[in-house]
Amino acid sequence: MKKHIIIATYDGIGTYYSGVGTIAKNIVDSLTILSDKIDIKVSIAYVSMDKQSDVFNKGCFDTANNLTIKTGGKMIPLCNTTKGQSEWDMWRSFDEWRFTCVSLVTALNLILDEKDDNIIILNDTPFLFFSKYKDLVLDKNLKCFYFPLSTGKNHAFGDEDWRNHRIKAEERCFEIVQKDPNSKVISLGEKFAERMNQDYGLKFGEVDYLQNGLCFDKYKDFLDTKFSNKDLQKYGIKIEEDKKIIFAWGRCSIAKGFKELALAWVKAHNFLPNHYLLLQIPNNSGETDYFDEIKGILKNIPRVIILDNFNPNIWKTVLRSVNTEIVCIPSLMDPFPHTSIEAKLFSKGMNYITLISDIDGAVDAFHEDECIYVDPRDTKTFTDKIIEVANLDNSQKREMIDKNIQTIQNFNFPKILEKFINSNLFKSK
Repeated sequence: MKKHIIIATYDGIGTYYSGVGTIAKNIVDSLTILSDKIDIKVSIAYVSMDKQSDVFNKGCFDTANNLTIKTGGKMIPLCNTTKGQSEWDMWRSFDEWRFTCVSLVTALNLILDEKDDNIIILNDTPFLFFSKYKDLVLDKNLKCFYFPLSTGKNHAFGDEDWRNHRIKAEERCFEIVQKDPNSKVISLGEKFAERMNQDYGLKFGEVDYLQNGLCFDKYKDFLDTKFSNKDLQKYGIKIEEDKKIIFAWGRCSIAKGFKELALAWVKAHNFLPNHYLLLQIPNNSGETDYFDEIKGILKNIPRVIILDNFNPNIWKTVLRSVNTEIVCIPSLMDPFPHTSIEAKLFSKGMNYITLISDIDGAVDAFHEDECIYVDPRDTKTFTDKIIEVANLDNSQKREMIDKNIQTIQNFNFPKILEKFINSNLFKSK
C-alpha cells in the first residue's frame, strides 16, 4: 500500500511571509530529498492565491509543484472566499478557516484513493478546524497529524473577544482530535508540548514531535563568508566600521519580545557607546500598533536602526558580520522559533553570543553552556545581561560559541522529518 502524504498549509507554497511558511518550505524541500529513497506520493493543499499579485512566490510554488509531479501527487488550491491577493488573505479569521477546511474536505474526496495509506499533516491553527469536518471525508482510514504552531493561550494575538473565541474553538478541536484513534496532535518542540499540556491537557508520546530544524544546504553560500559593516550599506544600514552590533530579527509580533528588548536597550545604551541595536522586524503580522509602540520606545534613543523589511539576505549578512557581538532571541510566546536555530547555525567561526529567552520554545535549540539565558520580561536583568555579554572576553565567548557546532546536527530537518515518517508512518515495519 503506497503512502500518500498530504501537506495542508496557508503559507510557504504560493506565498512566503512567516515562520509557518518556513516550516512548510522545509517540509517540501525535505520530502523532495526523501522521495529518492522512500516510496511516497505527496500532495500539497494550500490557500489559493492570485498568481498576478505581489505576494505570489513563484519559487516556493514551483518547488512544491515539482515535488507533486515527481511523486505522482496533486496540487490542491483551497478556497477560503478571498481573492488571495495579500498576505492577510492567506490567514484572515474564523470564517475563512472554516471555509478553507470545508474546501479541503471536498478536495480530498475527489483525489484520495482508498487503496493508498493516506496521511495528512495540517499546518497551524486554521487547519485545526478540519477536525470538525473530518467525518465528511470518504476515506475513513485517513490519518491526521495536527501541527499547531501557536495557540490562543500561548500567543496574545488579537483583542480579548477574538482570543477567547479562538481558545474555545481550540479546546473543542483538541477534544475531537483526542477522541479520534486516527488523529493526533504533534508538537514542534518539548517546551511547546509542555505549554499545550498545561493549557489544554494534551499529552505527547515519544514519537509525537516534529521538531523544528533547518535545511542546511539552503544556507551554505553564506556560511563560508564573512562580512563587515561596510557590506551592510547595500541594505541601507549605515554603521561606522568600528562599531559593534546587537541584533534581533523576525516578524514584528508580540510573540517575539521585541518590545522587551527595546526597553532593555533604553537602559543599556549609555553603558555601551560602541554598540548599535539593529532590529529587522517586518511589520507583516497584522500587529501595526505593536510595531509603532516599539518605534515610539526607541524614538529618541541613539544608535538604533529598525528595518521593516523581510529580505532574508539582511539577517544572513548580519549574522555573518564580524561586527555582530550579541544576537538576541527575546521571544515570549514562540513554540520554537527558527531564529534560534539560525543563530546557532550561523555562529560557526563568528564572534557573537546568543542571548536567548528561557520562557518559551527558543531554549529547545540551546544547552545552557551554549548561550546566555534570560527572562526578557525582567527589564533590569535583561539590561544587565546585555551589558555583561558585551563585556565578555574573547576566550569566554569562543568556548561558548564553539560548543554550538557540536550540537547543530540535531536540527538537520531532512533527518528530523525522516525519523518522524519512519516512526509514525512505517512503524509497523
